Amino acid sequence: MKNIYTSALIALITLPLTLSAQKKASSLDFGLYLGGSNYMGEFTKGSMPLWDKTKLAGGLICRFNYGPYLTFKGTAIYGQIEGSDKNFSDDAYRKRRNLSFKSDIVEFSIQGEWNILGYENTRTSYAWSPYLFAGLSVFRFNPKAQFNYNAAIHDPTLQAQDGDWIELQPLGTEGQETTKFNDKRRYALTQVSIPFGFGVKWQLNDHWAFGIDYGWRKTFTDYMDDVSSIYVDNIIVGGASGPMAVAMKDRAPEVGELPFENNDPRGNSATKDWYMIGGITLTYRIIGGRQPCFNF
Repeated sequence: MKNIYTSALIALITLPLTLSAQKKASSLDFGLYLGGSNYMGEFTKGSMPLWDKTKLAGGLICRFNYGPYLTFKGTAIYGQIEGSDKNFSDDAYRKRRNLSFKSDIVEFSIQGEWNILGYENTRTSYAWSPYLFAGLSVFRFNPKAQFNYNAAIHDPTLQAQDGDWIELQPLGTEGQETTKFNDKRRYALTQVSIPFGFGVKWQLNDHWAFGIDYGWRKTFTDYMDDVSSIYVDNIIVGGASGPMAVAMKDRAPEVGELPFENNDPRGNSATKDWYMIGGITLTYRIIGGRQPCFNF
């Protein structure tokens, strides 16, 4: 993953050399994005997502074609991500941990696209080009998990919330903002990420264009799934956030397993979470564009 990220940045740094020799033919395109979203974190293994957990994503896209080799792009995309230890029934630790989450993702991004072959947006050329992109995104997430009440292990005051989807960040499941960890702040639900990836686009006629792309988002948080560090004592978590926090921080008893001890590992804070978005674009030219040449 780090090699892909480095390669994308190097490619974009070389853009000025390419642009110095090009003629500008600017245009503005607006359209739709439709695809899927996924994630990598405490509920995946290695450097690959669980492809069968990909969720629908969609939004709006605006492209300013500065010239054949450079496009500036703005997007507003909504997607979802999810993960569960139940996907790894052969892993004894994950089976005992028994955690899960889902989250909506709302992302606004500004990106630059390097059109590797040059991109002529007229029907006379039927242009197409592969491209690399990178930029900056602001995204919002909010991990939730479904609460399943069990009278044998849960506080009776929680019975009315059986089946509810509980927001995890306010609970401080890893001791955030408790008396013992008052310097450990709750993670922000609005963060920045660095999107980068690749795609291909085709000009269908003088106005319509079609594309396919796939991109990774490097984040700076390990809490997209609310799991990162260690288990904290029930008294500390419950004293700050109540019985629901105790129930959601350690779900091993729900599957007949022993609760985890204080300071047992709950996640891996050495790695950050990633999310990915891929899909198709269909855009319509609103303004400008290179005029076709006519032969007499």
